[in-house]
Amino acid sequence: MTTLQRRALTLPLLGLATVLLVTTLPLWLPLSALLALLHPGARAAPRVLGFFTLYLLCESAGVLVAAWLWLRHGRNPEAFLEANYELQSWWASTLKRGAAWLFRLRFEVTGTEAFDGSAAPIVLPRHSSMGDTVLPVVFFALPTGVRLRYVLKRELLFDPCLDIVGQRLPNYFARRGAGATEQEVAGVVKLLTTMPKHHGLLLYPEGTRFSEGKRRAVLARLQEKGDEKALARAQAWPSLLPPRPGGLRGVLAHNPGRDLLLLAHRGFEKSARFSELFNGSWLDTTVQLHFWRVPFADIPKDPEAQVEFIHDLWDAMQAALHRLEVARP
Repeated sequence: MTTLQRRALTLPLLGLATVLLVTTLPLWLPLSALLALLHPGARAAPRVLGFFTLYLLCESAGVLVAAWLWLRHGRNPEAFLEANYELQSWWASTLKRGAAWLFRLRFEVTGTEAFDGSAAPIVLPRHSSMGDTVLPVVFFALPTGVRLRYVLKRELLFDPCLDIVGQRLPNYFARRGAGATEQEVAGVVKLLTTMPKHHGLLLYPEGTRFSEGKRRAVLARLQEKGDEKALARAQAWPSLLPPRPGGLRGVLAHNPGRDLLLLAHRGFEKSARFSELFNGSWLDTTVQLHFWRVPFADIPKDPEAQVEFIHDLWDAMQAALHRLEVARP
């Protein structure tokens, strides 16, 4: 499907969905409240309805503002890029504020001293929920002024606002299932090696959102293959999926001198899918974030040593998650 064909489908659907939901909200609100009363597994239904409405409004507003930015700054590439970064920041911070108000979320952030550095880092977060995608922007990029370049799955281009704004920014949309093909790795490496000092790269090492089902499937595959070493490693990470080494190894091999910034967080578990929000998994939750920095000098140059280094990073990520769990209020 071409970009034009995709947008010809997604943009009218977004507009229709937004208009229908907003105009029928007086009907859906009491129905969602009744559902919350009658079904324990849907106790957060009115809040989820509110969040979904906010999401559609942000998407629609983002598309309209993106069109206006093209008319205003389309002939000035530098101003156009900065304006789209500002739009991305508004989108992320608005969704974060809306979720915090609707679900009574609280945020605790530690390790912000790791933000200091002569150049923007390569950011490596865990990925457990659709909600954690805004965390690096809101809690790292906005306070520091860093412009993040994302490595994302190509299916996200069916999100209309991300399709338009995300492709105006220097991001890379990797093809699902392509694995560590030379083309995909080359795309990520190009993103990294062309960055100015105030731009950072964000890569999700797991390649997908964590869930218990996905973890069980990974363990079963490793057991079936008879890879005892990899199985033992994966079993030692109860809150994580094994990192996919291809893209990350390419980044480490071509790293021009950037430190790594890791992000561990707890609070968004059990919400890998939108439908799981109905059970109240976000309600009255304290979301804990912890950042730490790994200097470029500590990254080994030998390719085989880099594989072990990636595993060590994930050992440290699991240890950080355990400390956050122990410290939960």
